[in-house]
Amino acid sequence: MVTSIQRTSKPLKAQLLISAFLFWFGLLSWFLPYGHTSEVLGLSWSATMMIVGGVWYVITKGLIWWNHE
Repeated sequence: MVTSIQRTSKPLKAQLLISAFLFWFGLLSWFLPYGHTSEVLGLSWSATMMIVGGVWYVITKGLIWWNHE
């Protein structure tokens, strides 16, 4: 039995996986020494990955909720 939320979230599962990967990889690299080497607009690349991944994840979850049938 497939419920409506499962049908809605199927096309966005790749978005959730990519955004979660970006967030967790950024968090992991934050604690490793090479996470702080290059500056991107005042933030290290690991912090930028965490922010982009986190915001992307929240927006995708909102889209899943908004478009559920």
